[in-house]
Amino acid sequence: MRAMRTITFLFTLGTLATAITHTTHAHAFGGSADHLGHQGNFVVSNRAALGFDQGLSYHGTSLYLGPELDYFVIEHLSIGGAIVVAWNDQSGANLGVVPQVGYDVVLSPTWSLWPRLAVTVLSGSPAHGSVELSAPFLVHPVEHFFFGFGPAVSTDFLGDNKITHIYGSFLIGGYFDS
Repeated sequence: MRAMRTITFLFTLGTLATAITHTTHAHAFGGSADHLGHQGNFVVSNRAALGFDQGLSYHGTSLYLGPELDYFVIEHLSIGGAIVVAWNDQSGANLGVVPQVGYDVVLSPTWSLWPRLAVTVLSGSPAHGSVELSAPFLVHPVEHFFFGFGPAVSTDFLGDNKITHIYGSFLIGGYFDS
């Protein structure tokens, strides 16, 4: 688990360094929200979530961390995925993969909304799978960098306990122009 925290920390530092070094011209604040969803852009981000879970036979706390890579195949439509570490107070830590699809909606020169649909498959005994819908609102303070927070909900389709999670999801990242 310590190794994954180190990898996550280094990944976040790399994302920030990329955003800073690839800024060609910065606005006073923002003004680059419409650049994220351009066709051909690669997005590197790091998702983190803390949740309070409630099910028929389970309630508890969960933590979810994962570096992500997304690609905009056409204007505003992204496909990608993540490698994640998930922890909850019932089953401990598990590793997994998360393929996802999203659509970037520009709200203003500084704000955008990036709703995404993802399928999570985690290792463990038994294995665990869920479908997630998240909708983070993103702030673009400078070109090539964003951060955001938004609601998310996921429901399990694989595993012993079928749990629905409602939580806030934090996202920080940067992107490379095509």
